[in-house]
Amino acid sequence: MKQYAWIIRPYPHGIPRLKEFLTKNIVAIGWPHIGDLSVCKSRDDIKNKLRTYYSFPSPQSLGQAAGNIYRFIFEIKKNEYVLVPDGPVVYIGKVTSEYKYDSSLDSDDEGYPHQREVEWVHDKKAIPRDLLTGRVYDSLKGQQTVFTTYYDDIDDIVKHKRHYFTKQSIYDLKIEYLKRLQSGLLKNVNSNTFEKAVCSLYSRFFPGLRRLATTNSKEGDTDLIAELPGNVIVRIQVKHFYPSHGELEEWVVDQLSASMEPGEHGIIVTSGVVSKSAKEKAESINDRTITFIDGQEFVKHLFDEIDSMTKKELAIFGLSYEIGFL
Repeated sequence: MKQYAWIIRPYPHGIPRLKEFLTKNIVAIGWPHIGDLSVCKSRDDIKNKLRTYYSFPSPQSLGQAAGNIYRFIFEIKKNEYVLVPDGPVVYIGKVTSEYKYDSSLDSDDEGYPHQREVEWVHDKKAIPRDLLTGRVYDSLKGQQTVFTTYYDDIDDIVKHKRHYFTKQSIYDLKIEYLKRLQSGLLKNVNSNTFEKAVCSLYSRFFPGLRRLATTNSKEGDTDLIAELPGNVIVRIQVKHFYPSHGELEEWVVDQLSASMEPGEHGIIVTSGVVSKSAKEKAESINDRTITFIDGQEFVKHLFDEIDSMTKKELAIFGLSYEIGFL
Protein backbone atom coordinates (compact mmCIF):
# COMPACT_ATOMS: atom_id res chain seq x y z
CA MET A 1 0.00 0.00 0.00
CA LYS A 2 1.35 3.42 -0.99
CA GLN A 3 2.52 5.56 1.91
CA TYR A 4 2.46 9.34 2.14
CA ALA A 5 4.05 12.11 4.11
CA TRP A 6 1.58 14.75 5.28
CA ILE A 7 2.04 18.48 5.69
CA ILE A 8 0.08 19.88 8.64
CA ARG A 9 0.05 23.56 9.56
CA PRO A 10 0.68 24.32 13.27
CA TYR A 11 -2.19 26.82 13.59
CA PRO A 12 -5.35 24.95 14.59
CA HIS A 13 -8.24 27.41 15.02
CA GLY A 14 -5.81 30.13 13.91
CA ILE A 15 -3.70 29.83 17.09
CA PRO A 16 0.04 28.99 17.00
CA ARG A 17 0.41 25.56 18.62
CA LEU A 18 3.89 24.39 17.63
CA LYS A 19 4.94 24.37 21.29
CA GLU A 20 2.03 22.06 22.15
CA PHE A 21 2.72 19.86 19.13
CA LEU A 22 6.30 19.28 20.25
CA THR A 23 5.80 19.01 24.01
CA LYS A 24 2.68 16.83 23.81
CA ASN A 25 3.92 14.75 20.85
CA ILE A 26 0.85 15.44 18.74
CA VAL A 27 -0.37 17.14 15.61
CA ALA A 28 -3.85 18.64 15.58
CA ILE A 29 -6.44 20.54 13.58
CA GLY A 30 -8.98 23.08 14.78
CA TRP A 31 -12.74 23.18 14.28
CA PRO A 32 -13.86 23.16 17.93
CA HIS A 33 -17.55 22.94 18.92
CA ILE A 34 -18.44 20.07 16.55
CA GLY A 35 -17.62 17.23 18.93
CA ASP A 36 -16.00 13.83 18.46
CA LEU A 37 -15.61 13.12 14.75
CA SER A 38 -14.88 9.42 15.09
CA VAL A 39 -18.64 8.88 14.61
CA CYS A 40 -18.39 10.28 11.06
CA LYS A 41 -18.12 7.85 8.16
CA SER A 42 -17.98 10.17 5.15
CA ARG A 43 -17.32 13.71 4.00
CA ASP A 44 -21.07 14.37 4.09
CA ASP A 45 -21.16 13.39 7.78
CA ILE A 46 -18.36 15.88 8.44
CA LYS A 47 -20.18 18.59 6.46
CA ASN A 48 -23.29 18.04 8.59
CA LYS A 49 -21.18 18.37 11.75
CA LEU A 50 -19.62 21.59 10.48
CA ARG A 51 -23.00 23.11 9.63
CA THR A 52 -24.15 22.75 13.26
CA TYR A 53 -21.78 25.53 14.36
CA TYR A 54 -20.08 27.20 11.37
CA SER A 55 -21.36 29.08 8.34
CA PHE A 56 -19.54 29.06 4.99
CA PRO A 57 -19.62 31.58 2.12
CA SER A 58 -19.92 28.85 -0.52
CA PRO A 59 -20.34 25.09 -0.97
CA GLN A 60 -16.72 25.03 -2.15
CA SER A 61 -15.39 26.45 1.13
CA LEU A 62 -17.48 23.95 3.10
CA GLY A 63 -16.16 21.12 0.93
CA GLN A 64 -12.56 22.27 1.39
CA ALA A 65 -12.93 22.32 5.19
CA ALA A 66 -14.58 18.89 5.21
CA GLY A 67 -11.82 17.55 2.96
CA ASN A 68 -9.05 18.70 5.31
CA ILE A 69 -10.82 17.10 8.27
CA TYR A 70 -11.54 13.87 6.37
CA ARG A 71 -7.90 13.50 5.37
CA PHE A 72 -6.76 14.07 8.96
CA ILE A 73 -9.18 11.50 10.40
CA PHE A 74 -9.33 8.79 7.75
CA GLU A 75 -6.49 9.05 5.24
CA ILE A 76 -3.44 9.58 7.46
CA LYS A 77 -2.10 6.17 8.48
CA LYS A 78 0.06 5.05 11.39
CA ASN A 79 3.79 5.08 10.57
CA GLU A 80 3.38 7.73 7.90
CA TYR A 81 5.37 10.93 8.25
CA VAL A 82 4.03 14.36 9.16
CA LEU A 83 5.84 17.59 8.30
CA VAL A 84 5.09 20.70 10.33
CA PRO A 85 6.54 23.84 8.68
CA ASP A 86 7.69 26.70 10.88
CA GLY A 87 9.17 29.58 8.94
CA PRO A 88 12.53 28.51 7.43
CA VAL A 89 12.47 25.04 9.02
CA VAL A 90 10.31 21.92 9.11
CA TYR A 91 9.73 19.44 11.95
CA ILE A 92 9.27 15.79 11.01
CA GLY A 93 7.46 13.09 12.97
CA LYS A 94 5.89 9.67 12.54
CA VAL A 95 2.21 9.11 13.25
CA THR A 96 1.71 6.64 16.13
CA SER A 97 -2.05 6.69 16.70
CA GLU A 98 -5.42 6.80 15.05
CA TYR A 99 -7.57 9.94 15.34
CA LYS A 100 -8.39 10.95 18.91
CA TYR A 101 -10.66 13.63 20.36
CA ASP A 102 -9.77 15.68 23.45
CA SER A 103 -12.93 17.31 24.81
CA SER A 104 -10.94 19.46 27.26
CA LEU A 105 -9.53 21.38 24.28
CA ASP A 106 -12.87 21.82 22.50
CA SER A 107 -13.18 25.60 22.98
CA ASP A 108 -12.27 28.85 21.25
CA ASP A 109 -9.47 29.49 23.76
CA GLU A 110 -7.82 26.10 23.14
CA GLY A 111 -9.16 25.05 19.75
CA TYR A 112 -7.19 21.89 18.94
CA PRO A 113 -9.38 18.94 20.05
CA HIS A 114 -8.84 16.78 16.95
CA GLN A 115 -5.44 15.09 17.27
CA ARG A 116 -3.00 12.40 16.20
CA GLU A 117 -0.10 11.22 18.36
CA VAL A 118 3.35 11.66 16.84
CA GLU A 119 6.91 10.54 17.55
CA TRP A 120 9.21 13.38 16.49
CA VAL A 121 12.44 12.31 14.82
CA HIS A 122 16.01 13.13 15.89
CA ASP A 123 15.28 14.68 19.29
CA LYS A 124 12.67 17.08 17.93
CA LYS A 125 15.23 19.02 15.92
CA ALA A 126 14.04 20.68 12.73
CA ILE A 127 15.47 20.53 9.22
CA PRO A 128 16.07 23.71 7.17
CA ARG A 129 13.63 23.92 4.25
CA ASP A 130 16.45 24.32 1.75
CA LEU A 131 17.76 20.83 2.58
CA LEU A 132 14.50 19.21 1.42
CA THR A 133 14.27 17.76 -2.08
CA GLY A 134 13.01 20.23 -4.66
CA ARG A 135 9.61 18.61 -5.02
CA VAL A 136 9.01 18.48 -1.25
CA TYR A 137 10.15 22.10 -0.92
CA ASP A 138 7.71 23.14 -3.64
CA SER A 139 4.87 21.17 -2.05
CA LEU A 140 5.15 23.31 1.09
CA LYS A 141 3.66 26.16 -0.92
CA GLY A 142 0.25 24.46 -0.80
CA GLN A 143 -2.41 26.46 1.03
CA GLN A 144 -4.49 23.65 2.51
CA THR A 145 -4.27 22.66 6.18
CA VAL A 146 -3.65 18.94 5.60
CA PHE A 147 -2.16 17.60 2.35
CA THR A 148 0.34 15.06 1.06
CA THR A 149 3.94 15.18 -0.04
CA TYR A 150 6.55 12.57 -0.98
CA TYR A 151 7.05 9.77 1.58
CA ASP A 152 10.19 8.29 -0.02
CA ASP A 153 12.00 11.63 0.01
CA ILE A 154 11.26 12.17 3.71
CA ASP A 155 12.08 8.56 4.60
CA ASP A 156 15.50 8.93 2.97
CA ILE A 157 16.22 12.16 4.89
CA VAL A 158 15.17 10.66 8.24
CA LYS A 159 17.10 7.40 7.79
CA HIS A 160 20.22 8.51 5.92
CA LYS A 161 20.73 12.24 6.52
CA ARG A 162 20.74 12.63 10.27
CA HIS A 163 23.36 15.38 9.92
CA TYR A 164 20.65 17.61 8.41
CA PHE A 165 19.15 17.86 11.91
CA THR A 166 22.24 19.06 13.78
CA LYS A 167 21.63 22.80 13.52
CA GLN A 168 20.18 24.63 16.51
CA SER A 169 16.42 24.42 16.52
CA ILE A 170 14.64 27.54 15.28
CA TYR A 171 11.95 26.67 17.81
CA ASP A 172 14.52 26.91 20.62
CA LEU A 173 15.82 30.18 19.19
CA LYS A 174 12.31 31.63 19.13
CA ILE A 175 11.70 30.65 22.75
CA GLU A 176 15.00 32.23 23.78
CA TYR A 177 14.35 35.34 21.68
CA LEU A 178 10.91 35.89 23.23
CA LYS A 179 12.37 35.40 26.70
CA ARG A 180 15.08 37.99 26.03
CA LEU A 181 12.66 40.40 24.35
CA GLN A 182 10.31 40.29 27.32
CA SER A 183 13.14 40.62 29.84
CA GLY A 184 14.89 43.56 28.17
CA LEU A 185 18.02 41.52 27.41
CA LEU A 186 18.26 42.06 23.63
CA LYS A 187 20.91 44.43 22.31
CA ASN A 188 19.41 47.31 20.25
CA VAL A 189 15.83 46.58 21.41
CA ASN A 190 14.25 48.74 24.11
CA SER A 191 11.16 50.86 24.68
CA ASN A 192 12.54 53.56 22.36
CA THR A 193 13.68 51.31 19.49
CA PHE A 194 10.93 48.67 19.49
CA GLU A 195 8.73 50.93 17.35
CA LYS A 196 11.46 51.02 14.70
CA ALA A 197 11.70 47.22 14.79
CA VAL A 198 7.92 46.86 14.39
CA CYS A 199 7.92 49.28 11.47
CA SER A 200 10.79 47.40 9.80
CA LEU A 201 9.01 44.05 10.12
CA TYR A 202 5.45 45.00 9.23
CA SER A 203 6.40 47.22 6.29
CA ARG A 204 6.86 43.83 4.59
CA PHE A 205 3.13 43.22 5.06
CA PHE A 206 1.89 46.80 4.67
CA PRO A 207 3.85 48.60 1.90
CA GLY A 208 4.47 52.25 2.69
CA LEU A 209 4.14 51.77 6.43
CA ARG A 210 5.73 54.81 8.10
CA ARG A 211 6.24 56.27 11.53
CA LEU A 212 4.29 59.27 12.77
CA ALA A 213 5.25 61.88 15.32
CA THR A 214 3.50 60.67 18.45
CA THR A 215 2.37 62.35 21.63
CA ASN A 216 2.01 59.28 23.88
CA SER A 217 -1.31 60.78 24.92
CA LYS A 218 -4.01 58.44 26.17
CA GLU A 219 -6.51 60.68 24.38
CA GLY A 220 -5.51 59.40 20.95
CA ASP A 221 -2.31 58.27 19.32
CA THR A 222 -1.02 56.34 16.30
CA ASP A 223 2.61 55.25 15.99
CA LEU A 224 2.64 53.79 12.45
CA ILE A 225 0.33 54.25 9.47
CA ALA A 226 -0.06 52.66 6.04
CA GLU A 227 -2.34 53.94 3.26
CA LEU A 228 -3.11 50.93 1.08
CA PRO A 229 -4.88 50.65 -2.29
CA GLY A 230 -8.64 50.95 -2.13
CA ASN A 231 -8.51 53.71 0.51
CA VAL A 232 -7.64 51.18 3.20
CA ILE A 233 -5.98 52.80 6.21
CA VAL A 234 -4.05 50.69 8.72
CA ARG A 235 -2.94 52.29 11.99
CA ILE A 236 -0.53 50.55 14.38
CA GLN A 237 0.06 51.34 18.02
CA VAL A 238 3.31 49.93 19.48
CA LYS A 239 3.80 49.07 23.15
CA HIS A 240 7.02 47.58 24.53
CA PHE A 241 5.50 46.21 27.74
CA TYR A 242 7.36 43.74 29.92
CA PRO A 243 5.02 40.97 31.16
CA SER A 244 6.52 41.36 34.64
CA HIS A 245 5.03 44.87 34.68
CA GLY A 246 1.54 43.62 33.87
CA GLU A 247 -0.60 42.91 30.82
CA LEU A 248 -1.57 45.39 28.13
CA GLU A 249 -4.81 46.95 29.35
CA GLU A 250 -7.87 48.41 27.65
CA TRP A 251 -6.68 52.04 27.85
CA VAL A 252 -4.33 51.23 24.95
CA VAL A 253 -7.36 50.26 22.88
CA ASP A 254 -9.00 53.59 23.76
CA GLN A 255 -5.79 55.40 22.82
CA LEU A 256 -5.61 53.88 19.34
CA SER A 257 -9.36 54.02 18.74
CA ALA A 258 -9.43 57.77 19.47
CA SER A 259 -6.95 58.38 16.64
CA MET A 260 -8.94 56.33 14.09
CA GLU A 261 -11.73 57.22 11.71
CA PRO A 262 -14.74 54.93 11.19
CA GLY A 263 -13.88 52.07 8.82
CA GLU A 264 -10.15 52.15 9.50
CA HIS A 265 -8.15 49.13 10.65
CA GLY A 266 -6.05 49.24 13.80
CA ILE A 267 -3.41 46.86 15.17
CA ILE A 268 -1.85 46.98 18.61
CA VAL A 269 1.60 45.38 18.69
CA THR A 270 3.13 44.56 22.06
CA SER A 271 6.17 42.60 23.13
CA GLY A 272 4.16 41.49 26.14
CA VAL A 273 0.77 39.92 26.82
CA VAL A 274 -2.71 41.26 26.02
CA SER A 275 -5.27 41.26 28.81
CA LYS A 276 -8.73 39.76 28.42
CA SER A 277 -10.30 43.15 29.16
CA ALA A 278 -8.34 44.75 26.29
CA LYS A 279 -9.58 42.08 23.87
CA GLU A 280 -13.16 42.57 25.06
CA LYS A 281 -12.83 46.34 24.68
CA ALA A 282 -11.63 45.94 21.07
CA GLU A 283 -14.51 43.59 20.24
CA SER A 284 -17.02 46.15 21.58
CA ILE A 285 -16.03 48.81 19.02
CA ASN A 286 -18.43 48.62 16.08
CA ASP A 287 -17.31 51.17 13.49
CA ARG A 288 -13.59 50.33 13.33
CA THR A 289 -11.55 47.14 13.63
CA ILE A 290 -8.79 46.68 16.21
CA THR A 291 -6.73 43.49 16.53
CA PHE A 292 -3.64 42.49 18.50
CA ILE A 293 -0.18 41.08 17.90
CA ASP A 294 1.35 39.94 21.19
CA GLY A 295 4.97 39.07 21.90
CA GLN A 296 4.65 35.44 20.83
CA GLU A 297 3.01 36.31 17.50
CA PHE A 298 5.52 39.11 16.87
CA VAL A 299 8.39 36.63 17.26
CA LYS A 300 6.64 34.17 14.92
CA HIS A 301 6.29 36.84 12.23
CA LEU A 302 9.92 37.89 12.72
CA PHE A 303 11.30 34.38 12.28
CA ASP A 304 9.03 33.74 9.28
CA GLU A 305 10.80 36.64 7.53
CA ILE A 306 14.28 36.15 8.90
CA ASP A 307 15.80 34.40 5.87
CA SER A 308 15.19 37.43 3.65
CA MET A 309 16.68 40.02 6.01
CA THR A 310 20.03 41.74 5.57
CA LYS A 311 22.68 41.99 8.28
CA LYS A 312 21.62 45.58 8.95
CA GLU A 313 17.95 44.62 9.23
CA LEU A 314 18.70 41.75 11.61
CA ALA A 315 20.63 44.10 13.90
CA ILE A 316 17.45 46.14 14.45
CA PHE A 317 16.03 43.06 16.22
CA GLY A 318 19.19 42.27 18.18
CA LEU A 319 20.14 39.37 15.87
CA SER A 320 23.33 38.58 14.01
CA TYR A 321 23.65 37.44 10.39
CA GLU A 322 24.23 33.86 11.53
CA ILE A 323 20.82 33.97 13.30
CA GLY A 324 22.30 34.31 16.76
CA PHE A 325 22.09 37.02 19.37
CA LEU A 326 24.26 40.14 19.30
